[in-house]
Amino acid sequence: MENLAHRNLFLSALPEKELALLQPFLKPVELRQGEVLSEPGEVINHVLFLESGMISLLTTMQDGSAIESATLGREAIFGVLGALGAHRTNTRAIMQISGRALQMRVGDFRAAFDKSPALRHLVLLSSELTLVQMQQTAACNALHSVERRFSRWILQVSDRIDSDEIELTHDFVAQMLAVRRPTVSLIAQELQSAGLIRYSRGRITILDREGLERVACECVDVLRTKTRSILRALANGRD
Repeated sequence: MENLAHRNLFLSALPEKELALLQPFLKPVELRQGEVLSEPGEVINHVLFLESGMISLLTTMQDGSAIESATLGREAIFGVLGALGAHRTNTRAIMQISGRALQMRVGDFRAAFDKSPALRHLVLLSSELTLVQMQQTAACNALHSVERRFSRWILQVSDRIDSDEIELTHDFVAQMLAVRRPTVSLIAQELQSAGLIRYSRGRITILDREGLERVACECVDVLRTKTRSILRALANGRD
């Protein structure tokens, strides 16, 4: 199990005893870009520990419009609130970047959760991190320019997947930021002209990270700082 666990930061933080409660129920799965994991109002049936890739949580409106409210990567758990009871999601969850995960049924995770204080601590920290992301992203969407949000978003995705190359189309980016596609194209061209990124055929490449950090809003550092704080709490709990 050790080789599987180290890729997801929450699983890595679990003591061997607690990890053993989960091991028999974890199943490796491949998740494709654009795959919808849940819709608003649906009951969550599985918990996912991402090993790679990235999940976007989208807040949707009655007219079908949507905007990204949080992202989940190797430092998060999808469906973790299912451990607290029959949980219906309020967001659409979609794979933004293809990747792998370890999946288990909510019922099996809940049974382990009831037996383990370490797992209950894990659920609390994972929920806290997702809540902080939603709060910060809501403020960012309301207060910051599209250029700053786009730059923040590129850096955020890069941090999640540990790569400066991101395979995404302008249509997908426009949906995440709730703006028109021509707006995304214009900003991408401006960032490319400034030598900060290269965009070609659905691939964004960061060329000047420091420069892109200066264009992005402060939300990048706020979210990074909180993530590091949560991971330190995980490490301390493990010790």
